Amino acid sequence: MMDMSMGMQMAPQMQMKASPALIALNNMLILSTLELQQMIQQELEENPALELTEPQEELCQRCGRPFTGATCMHCLQEDMRTIEADRDDYTGPVEDDEFDPLMLVAAPPSLGESLVRDLRASLPHEDHFIAEYLIGSLDDQGYLEGSLDDLAANIGIDVERAERVLHKLQEVGPVGVGARNVPECLLLQLRRLEQEGITQPHIEQIIRNHWLDLGEHRYGAIAQALGISYDEVVAARDFIRQYLRPYPLERGNADGTVSPTQTAYLTPDVIIREEEGRLVAEVVESQRYFLRLNPLYQELARQAIRGNEASVTSEEKDHLTQFVGRAQLFLTNLRQRRETIRRIATYLIERQEPFLRHGVRYLEPLTRAEVASAIGVHESTVSRATANKHVQIPSHEVIPFSHFFTASLSIKDVLLELVTKEARPLTDQELVEMLRQRGFDVARRTVAKYRNQLKILPSTLR
Repeated sequence: MMDMSMGMQMAPQMQMKASPALIALNNMLILSTLELQQMIQQELEENPALELTEPQEELCQRCGRPFTGATCMHCLQEDMRTIEADRDDYTGPVEDDEFDPLMLVAAPPSLGESLVRDLRASLPHEDHFIAEYLIGSLDDQGYLEGSLDDLAANIGIDVERAERVLHKLQEVGPVGVGARNVPECLLLQLRRLEQEGITQPHIEQIIRNHWLDLGEHRYGAIAQALGISYDEVVAARDFIRQYLRPYPLERGNADGTVSPTQTAYLTPDVIIREEEGRLVAEVVESQRYFLRLNPLYQELARQAIRGNEASVTSEEKDHLTQFVGRAQLFLTNLRQRRETIRRIATYLIERQEPFLRHGVRYLEPLTRAEVASAIGVHESTVSRATANKHVQIPSHEVIPFSHFFTASLSIKDVLLELVTKEARPLTDQELVEMLRQRGFDVARRTVAKYRNQLKILPSTLR
């Protein structure tokens, strides 16, 4: 009789596992410059075989040039030129002998600083950290980024407490700041107008319950739902156009308010500058860290390898092996990180030089996979090396690495120009046709998506 029982069998299988060295490199590769600085400091504290040598002269962390006293005069001059160029009455370049660093000392406080000051005065001390966290969560337009539930969970408080602090923020800040969406922003402004005696009978119901219908021109549906006339809905739309604005911190506010993040300083991880007519890339961390193996540990490690038992005990040999090997691996990964980022930046210069020289309108489609193939690494390596990192381009603007891989930025730039220069509000379909004439073949729904991302209202509300 045939034995039909099934037995367990072990079959050999080959599995690829990442080495500890590769894991360490990947962990280091994804760090921003500031995070890397923290890692280096921690490694210096924990590993006696690693030491930091001071450069001959202190360098600016932004441009890499030597300081003049405690100040980088080059960066200050460049900042002043940028400020002057943005002024309406700008008539020519600022001469170097006109520059006065003390002019920067009298700069007014940012909106974020003002909000923190005002909220500290109006909230109990135990809620100050909540206020500061919420202010830090405002985007460039003054909206609260993320859901309040998530923000409350991040700092370990209940939603009701976060809601109370948010309401206080909305009271003390510029009208609309702290809103979570456009309707809430408009309703906050509406309350302020009501205090001034400016009202409209149906506007609040339309904003609360029929905002999408209003944006899609379904005036008849709104009129039927509210039991009012078509003309009354149109009057409400005109009221919005006249008295309300969809974004609390639009550029050019009459009160001079600025974005809470507009004055935030971004530290570039890579600087792309022009030298002798060509663009070159420099990894910023290479200017800051002068690490090496401790010479004493290095010599003792050589003796241990030669087997000189008289000078090195077994315990010391284990100590040397552990820390010298760890330091060598750390330095190797640091060099590989720097070289990988440099090679990526160099290739981006080759592919996107028109963008770097002439602006976002000349940005070409490019993927991380293309970069990886060109420099001979895996796509995930490019993703890690560019994640959460910023580049200072020749115009001195600091941009995320992701901009190089977002081809839609050039379309958005044209779209913004078309809307800015429109003689009358253009519909999405009209924008599609005008973009097509300029060589951008996009669908109407894509235009609507980009328009929303640019915080541009539908034609009926512009």
